[in-house]
Amino acid sequence: MKKPRLIITNVLVFIITGLIAFVGVPIWAVTQGFDTTEIITTLVLFYATGMSITAGYHRLWSHKTYDAHPAVKVILAIGGAMALQNSILHWSSDHRIHHRHVDEDDKDPYSAGKGLWFSHIGWMLREYQAHRYDDYSNCKDLQKDKVVMWQHNHYLAIVL
Repeated sequence: MKKPRLIITNVLVFIITGLIAFVGVPIWAVTQGFDTTEIITTLVLFYATGMSITAGYHRLWSHKTYDAHPAVKVILAIGGAMALQNSILHWSSDHRIHHRHVDEDDKDPYSAGKGLWFSHIGWMLREYQAHRYDDYSNCKDLQKDKVVMWQHNHYLAIVL
């Protein structure tokens, strides 16, 4: 069976950020060092991006566990973009499909049944669900959310 086409943008993001993390940061640490502000900023952003995915993408938008003030939504949307896990609309659509088909390896977008690599990274590198990248019919509620659509329409700019 022929493998689906690579998603070059995602592959490049993983390669570039990986090189920065595993090569650039150690070189910078040895040659320049880090000051307190850089260390604190790193820790705050690490926490903020993680909370944006957990409390925002997952609980607020995918599962509709609670509602939030628009300012909180904007902060979570920006933090989620910084985590490089795609737009809220796309992530939530995939996550809702995942829950609907969690026991069906062929329908679950990031099935654990296909292995650890696939379920955490591999599914983002190839067009396994190419036919679904424009189908957000399972997220009509999110398409009415101005913050979700702002982030979705300007995702790359927000990431950069």
